[in-house]
Amino acid sequence: MSLDAPILPYAGTSGWSGSEASKERAVQADKSGQTRARQKYTSITVAQSGENGLTWKELSEITGWHHGIASGVLSVLHKQGEVVRLREQRNRSSIYVHPVFQFGRPIAKRKTKSCKHCGGQL
Repeated sequence: MSLDAPILPYAGTSGWSGSEASKERAVQADKSGQTRARQKYTSITVAQSGENGLTWKELSEITGWHHGIASGVLSVLHKQGEVVRLREQRNRSSIYVHPVFQFGRPIAKRKTKSCKHCGGQL
């Protein structure tokens, strides 16, 4: 994964929780390169975790990112097909793996609906 540009699937952004402050933080991170850096780092870290993969909480423990950032980055990468979310869970959290480490394990299907905040497809 080169990630020369950030993945911005939600109305041209990486997504936000709905508040104006959350939107401003997301747009700033997208423009500054922080989103691209997080996405690239996460993609590499998930790949390095091998067949064990990572949950949002494990990613958060590695990076210090709060839940919204960690789960948001994983969701965007999953939406793009850069990582796979397994149906399998660890400590009641979804496990994300690089596609080469899926090994035929069942994957969680993405729900398709529109975001009430930004209008992007979820």
